[in-house]
This record gives sequence, structure tokens and C-alpha cells, in this order.
Amino acid sequence: MAKNLATLLLIVTTAFSVNSLAQCGPDPGPATTLVVNTPNNIPNSFYPGASSPATGSTSVTIGALDNRGNATAIAAGDLIIIMQMQGADINNTNSDSYGDGVAGAPASGQLGTNLVAGVWEYGTVTAVSGSTLTLFSGLVNNYFTRAFSPTTGIQSFQVIRVPRYYSINIQATNSVTCPPWNGSTGGVVALDASNVITINGSVLANGKGFRGGGGFSMTGAGTGNSSSTSGTTPLLNTDFRFVSPVTNTANLTGGAKGEGIAGTPPYTLTTGNVLITSTSVEGYVAGAMGRSAPGNAGGGATDGQPVGANTNGYNTGGGGGSNYGAGGRGGSGWHSNAGNVNTYPYGGFGGTAFTGTIRSLIMGGGGGAGSANNSNTAQQYLSSGASGGGIILLRAASYAGTTGVINADGADALTITGSGNTDAAGGGGAGGTIVAITRTNTTVGLGGVTASARGGKGGNMENYFDHGPGGGGGGGLIITNGTFSGTPLVTEGANGLTRSTSTGGPINNAYGATAGSPGFLRTLVYAPGIQNASGNNSSCGVLPVNITSFSATLDGQAVQLSWQTAQVLNFSRFEVEWSSNGSNWQSLGIVLYDENKNSYQYLHSPVSTAINYYRLKLIDTDNSFLYSQVVFVRLRETAGGLSIYPQPAHAQFQVNMTVTRAQRSVFTIYNASGTQVHQVNVQLSRGNNGFVIDGLAWLTPGVYVLRASVDGKEETRKLLIN
Repeated sequence: MAKNLATLLLIVTTAFSVNSLAQCGPDPGPATTLVVNTPNNIPNSFYPGASSPATGSTSVTIGALDNRGNATAIAAGDLIIIMQMQGADINNTNSDSYGDGVAGAPASGQLGTNLVAGVWEYGTVTAVSGSTLTLFSGLVNNYFTRAFSPTTGIQSFQVIRVPRYYSINIQATNSVTCPPWNGSTGGVVALDASNVITINGSVLANGKGFRGGGGFSMTGAGTGNSSSTSGTTPLLNTDFRFVSPVTNTANLTGGAKGEGIAGTPPYTLTTGNVLITSTSVEGYVAGAMGRSAPGNAGGGATDGQPVGANTNGYNTGGGGGSNYGAGGRGGSGWHSNAGNVNTYPYGGFGGTAFTGTIRSLIMGGGGGAGSANNSNTAQQYLSSGASGGGIILLRAASYAGTTGVINADGADALTITGSGNTDAAGGGGAGGTIVAITRTNTTVGLGGVTASARGGKGGNMENYFDHGPGGGGGGGLIITNGTFSGTPLVTEGANGLTRSTSTGGPINNAYGATAGSPGFLRTLVYAPGIQNASGNNSSCGVLPVNITSFSATLDGQAVQLSWQTAQVLNFSRFEVEWSSNGSNWQSLGIVLYDENKNSYQYLHSPVSTAINYYRLKLIDTDNSFLYSQVVFVRLRETAGGLSIYPQPAHAQFQVNMTVTRAQRSVFTIYNASGTQVHQVNVQLSRGNNGFVIDGLAWLTPGVYVLRASVDGKEETRKLLIN
């Protein structure tokens, strides 16, 4: 692959991105190519986190390998992802302040304090000792593990092994996927290639995210029921939250909230299953049942008639889960032919929108369950909320393919069917998150690939009229620096429907249920840095500020340095450094960050050496730092249009090329036997160009030849690799 350096010779002012994308250890050679020729291939291995490592820590403790994923254990030299899956504090009052602490509907969301879910980073393992992983460099984020208790919500992270390939070829009709999230691991597909990922098949995480609240048929709360854990406040049909039967056996009413960043209810349903998963853990502080929506999970049902024998039958629908788009509200309850849609408007609220970025990613939230009383044990799962979409993380030098599909849709909630089953439906799952980026600013190659992170549809209630349908799931998030085939789909999930006016009426009645909100497509104008530890020795560095251009212009005996910034995060200052040989560096001065500007300059004068090298030391507010790529100015033009630096090279080298017109050119490396060993395509601008050819750590030391096809002719240079 080629890495743009924004190198500028003499007075040429071509600007390239110099956002750092340092290698995560040596790139693999061509022999390490993955060909996917079977459906449902799972390349990643998954481990639950078992510690709470702090920023700067170089070790992580993990639990047992998830046997649903790839069986390859983490070993020294492996690339991993550390990702915080759950961790969000909520206001748990039984009011419309539930969730975000703000009075007024919707009763949903999370507090701004202690929101830790979503942070993630890459790391490189240097050693494994039992359950302890030693990392090449310190963590950039804090990670937390905390079991649920009656007063504190769950916090959990997972560690994912990412096998590294030279190229990946997903053939037509075949697919790469992941195990569904099970409360501690799964739900993520991560692929990494130093060359090309070709997608003619599918990359799938649809319905693999946070699970829906499990449908549970109950016949009404009995003596001793309570909306509080203390057991002193009787249940009402206006309650926002209350504990489930696992905490108070008298509370046989309502629907379970969905699963999300703030917790896991005691009843869940995994996509494709017909049996709910039940645990003895309440999962949400102050109760996992009822219409309020914690974090990005959809709210469960609060039944219109919760208390009494043979009740829980005024069935309200579950709310939709959320991601970037909010979830929709569940439908109203049955009115016993004595009212209308406004009699029992107590369907679950939708999950609150989560503003994700490339540094903070979540799975789609699960939908809430509708209230159920007529279904039998074999049917009750139909009232469950649906699972959200998972997370897909793709990184390559470029992409190819003509029939490829990347899908992280939220699942649709089920339709209420079956003889005598007149229960409410669940909410749709939210769309998941897709990140598809390249290592450098190059032709991305996603034009033959579609992408979708849609919200799932709320469930229909088709067996009766005026019973609660489910709310739609919110749309997901797609981040890329390329252009997909067609318009990437982050659309909201539609709300479910029920019949109008009679048991034989048309299925066209939303009955209070609403659709979710659309998600977001974030198209980057540069290849972003991937998240990893701060510091000069980072194995997969990310800059605290994105440098969208960095140039050096010769002006007499002075050099004018100019750079522009974007997406600044906790940034402090630039330190300008200079070298006469590209190895020994000295500081020239400090340029402070100014939040009101994105363009900066620094004048270096006088300049005396033939070649002057420059880089920026990018310093964060906590004094952690990374370096930009190097630019240089040559005071005198050398003979010939093609030059290589350094000689000998190792793993990568710089190329300088002067051309008479803009063109896409091929650079090929041959070994001493004349066999082609590496090739890259580079878009050149008229005049002087500078870029890096890397991914060569696998080459054996020796003499090679670099051949460039430019301006209609061939140029060759000897290349030494050590």
C-alpha cells in the first residue's frame, strides 16, 4: 500500500492527509490471504474482560474464551480490540425523569456522568501469562468491570482477537459474521488487511447486538406487589419502572425493558430463538420492567390493568431500541370496548439517541417487550423485543467487489400469531454500527458494496384490534472515508400495526405506536487514525488532532510550514521539529492550539542543508503525544524524476516522483530473480509528489528493483532491503 506523506519539494503546495495510522506490528505478507468460501465464517475470538484497567496500563485480565467464536486463542504478537460494551448510569426514579434525569416525556436515556460504554481501541499483545495479556503500549482509555447490584448498574468490556491478513476475499454467496451478543461477549465483526478486502459476499452483524426484552406471559400482580424494591408501594398502570418477578414474585405484570448500554434485564430473547433466556438478576437498578427506557434500550410495557387475578390483559406494546437514531414508542393498551387509544397510553418509550463517533461506538439497543397474558409458554416469546444490530469494523489499504453487502441492521420484532394469542408486540431493534475505512487517503474501492444499519420494525399485533403494536427501532451509524454503492441505509424502523375496529378489521392501525428516528452516515474526507494508546511508541496510533494537510514551501533561504486541522480532541499544542538527516531531531518552537482556527503556519529561517525534514509533535492536554508524518524540502533538484529514501530500507520507504501531468501510476517491486513481490497504485498530482510504500516487513534482506510507470514511460531504481 502507499502512504501519502504530504512531501513538498521546492514550492509545490499539494496537500495530503498526514493523519497517523501507524502499523499494529509488522504487516503480514501475501501468503496470509483469507479466502472466505463458506457461509457464516467467524474469524474473531472473544473474551470477557475480567479487570478494570486504567489509562496507561499495559496489561489486561480476561476471562474464558467464548467457544461460539473462533477457537484461536490470543497469543503474543496478536492484534486485539478492547471495547467497553456496557456502562451508563441512569436516574432510576419512578417518574418521567427516569433515564436522563430531565423531567418530561420521554422517560428515557442516561445521565451524562459515568457514561463509559462505547470507548474502544486497538492494541498489540506482547505476552500472555494465564489470563493476563501484556500490551505493547499503555491503554488510552479506562475500562471497567462491575457486576450488577441493587444500587449500581453493570459495567463490562470485551477483548476481541483480530487476525491480520495481507488480503481478504469474501466470495459471492458466502459471509463473515460473529456470534450474537450474549451479555458478555460477541456482537462484533473486525477485519484487518494490509492490502485489499474484496467483498462479493457479505459481512453480517444484523440482529447480533443488544437483545430484546423477553416476552413473558403473566396473569396479573398479586398480594405484595410493589413498584419499589422495598415492597411498600403498590403497582399502578402509570408506573415507569418496577421490579420483575425474579425480585418480587408478586409482580406478575408488564413487559421487560430491552438490553443496552445501561444493563441487561432478567428476560431476553436472542435473534432466531423461540425460548427466552431467564436469569435471577434484575439487571436494572430499581426494576427491569415497565415503560421507561434505560440508555439505548427500548422500554417495556406497563400494562393498563396490572393488578388482580386474571389481569395484565390491557396489553401495551414495547418501545424500540436506539443507536444514533432514537427508538419509537410502543402502542397503547386495550380499552375493553370502553375507550380509545388515549385510555391506556402506557407502551414502552423508545431508547434515547446516542451520538456515536469513530472513538465511541455502540451496538444497537434491544427493543422492549409487550405485555402478555393470553399466550402459552410456547407462544410467549412472540411478545419479545427484537435485538439490535452489532458492530462491524473494517480496515484495509483499499476495497474491491461488485456484489458485496455489509449489514448491521436491527432485527424486526415478531408478529403476534397463534390461536387465542391476543398479546401485545415488542419493539424493533436499533441499527448497529459500521466502520469501513482505509489506512491512507487513496481510492477506497467501496463502489460495488452496499451498507445497511437500519432500525428494525416494531411487531404487529394481528390477532385482534386495539392492542399495542411495537415501536420501531432507531437507525444506526455508518462511518467511512469511501463511497458505497447506492445510498447507505440508516433508516428508521417502522412502527408495528394492529387491526382497526374489529377482529376482522384491516391491519392498518398504529394505535399509538411510533416509528424510530433515522441514524446517520458520517463520510470522512480523510483516512482516520484508529484508536490506540497515546505515545510515540503506539502500535496503532491515533492523533489527538487530525491533520488534514501539512506542507513545506521553500521561500529563498526560509521554509514556510503550513498545516490544517480537523476533529480536535482534548488537544493542547504543536511542537515543530526539524532534522537535517531524517533521524536526529531538534525542536524549533511551539505553536499553541486555538479553538477558533484550523490553519497554522511556522517559518523556519535560515535554512542551509540540502534536505530539510520537518514533523509535528502533537501534544494532548494530558501531555501524551504522537508525531505527524514527515515532510521535507530539497534545496536543489536532483537529477531524474524518481528517488528513494532511505537506502537501505526496512518495512517501508519514501518515494519522490516528479510528473508532468496528474495520473494514476503503478509502482512495482521485483526481487533479484525478476519476480514481482509487491505492487501499489498511486494517484499522482502534476509536479512533485511524495508518498510511502509500506507493508514490506515480510521481505527478506537483499537487492530489489522499483519500477514506476509514469508519463508513458518506465523508470527503475535499485532498492536495498535490510
